[in-house]
Amino acid sequence: MSVRIGTKTFRIDLYDNPTARDLLAKLPLALKANDYPGYDEKVVRLKAPLSMEGAPRGDEPLIPEVGDCEPGNWIAFYYGPIGYWPGKVPLGKIHASIEELLALPDDATVVIEAAK
Repeated sequence: MSVRIGTKTFRIDLYDNPTARDLLAKLPLALKANDYPGYDEKVVRLKAPLSMEGAPRGDEPLIPEVGDCEPGNWIAFYYGPIGYWPGKVPLGKIHASIEELLALPDDATVVIEAAK
C-alpha cells in the first residue's frame, strides 16, 4: 500500500491481520491528516471503523508505524513513542523517516491506495 501526502509518497508494508486487510479493501481513500495533540503521531479520521476481528486488546507501536485506533476510527502515523494503548491495532511498517512524518503539515490531504 502507499500513502501520498503532497509531493511525497511512502510505501507501507501491511501486516497480515484482518484489520489491515479491511483497510486494503476500502482503498483508495483521500482524507485529511492532523496532529494528535500531546502525542507523536499524525491521524486521519475514517468514515467507518475497520474490522476488529482477531485484533489484540492493545499495542505499543513500533516507530515509525501505522496503526488503527479503535474506537476513534482513525489511522495513526506514529513517529515517536506513545506507549501501550488499548484499542490500537498495528497495520503496517511505513517507509518514512521520523523527520519526514513530523514535517507533514496539519490538515494535509492524504491519499492512501493500493501499491501499483
